[in-house]
Amino acid sequence: MRFSVERDVLADATGWAARHLPSRPGQTPTVLTGLLLEASAGAPATAGLVVCAFDTEVAVRAPVAAEVAEPGRVLVPGRLLADIVRSLSATVVEVEVDGERLVLRCGSVRFTVPLMDPADYPELPRFPAPIGEVDTLGFAAAVGQVAPAAGRDETVPVLTAIRLEITGRGLTLAATDRYRLAVRGIPWQPTVEDPWALAHVPARVLAEVARTPTPASRIVVGLDVADPAGARLGLAAAGRQTIVRLIDGTFPNYRKLLPDTAAYTVTASTAALAAAVRRVAVVATRTAPLRFTLSTDQIVAEAGDGGGAQASETIPVEYAGPELSVLFNPQYLLDGLGAVEDDEATIGFVAADPGEASARPAVLTGKDSGARGRDGRPADGGAFRYLLMPIRTDPSA
Repeated sequence: MRFSVERDVLADATGWAARHLPSRPGQTPTVLTGLLLEASAGAPATAGLVVCAFDTEVAVRAPVAAEVAEPGRVLVPGRLLADIVRSLSATVVEVEVDGERLVLRCGSVRFTVPLMDPADYPELPRFPAPIGEVDTLGFAAAVGQVAPAAGRDETVPVLTAIRLEITGRGLTLAATDRYRLAVRGIPWQPTVEDPWALAHVPARVLAEVARTPTPASRIVVGLDVADPAGARLGLAAAGRQTIVRLIDGTFPNYRKLLPDTAAYTVTASTAALAAAVRRVAVVATRTAPLRFTLSTDQIVAEAGDGGGAQASETIPVEYAGPELSVLFNPQYLLDGLGAVEDDEATIGFVAADPGEASARPAVLTGKDSGARGRDGRPADGGAFRYLLMPIRTDPSA
């Protein structure tokens, strides 16, 4: 195998693919720590280089424009290759196989890297049949809003997923770790008749796709629920493919948790409220979390206890309900506020009784996103909603 390629192009592709290598190599077969390089010559439409990574759950392919003198297929230690290419100067990289080693030349710099045996490398799954396309920026924004609410506890795998509900009307993304719930709907363009499917996609994979820059304005969505090796979702943009195995399990019936109306609502500047929570949370502890005390047109945010540091700040708000005191996990609240796209955020409390309201979930939205239909869906079909469980105090304490 022999080819030449622009350093920046190769660094971008190998760096992106390397992020999908197993995060704990010692617990996976050594062969999966490699990046597979496939160089093809011939017609311009098929010639070039493809960089691949696969950890049995997620497979990625990145096409690279390269001048291929000799086609070939090699397996190279993945993170080492990415680090080497990133260290090179911004010029053309000459790559060739010399016996059992890969040789990289860039100007006066020369690296040799031992090759791995590609015979043991598993076959990468095919990209699933496309079912539609979604706006890149809209999809990335929705994933960014919902992903923080996904669970981290691998003992309940389905809670580490983003639930993707696919219909002809749009895509709905939902995630929960039992303590908070985030939901967002977005439009899309189906390319099959009457699409309907549910997919539990690892949140970390969707988050990686969402934060990776791409020149593509649309993401192609593929789905194969009949794959004998496991149902898979595919996402493709600018030629790069991400194919992920879906997570089995029963996702909570989250729609019944989202109330149709709120007994009381408080509206505040999103930025001002988040800044106040961030400051006060500096002294918050597990036993003394963030406390909101609401009264007419103000919130007093407090944290800390009598035996240590304390903090309080008064925030002007729109509120005309009874005095209400509620405890929140400050980081969970900040995650929700950070996902609100409006300049003003609204927190809704569903119970009329102040004591009950402080113990039932609160719903955070943008100021203009609170209206809902009778089916429990946002009235505009896609408004972001973030349901947050308050921290309950022990009445026996």
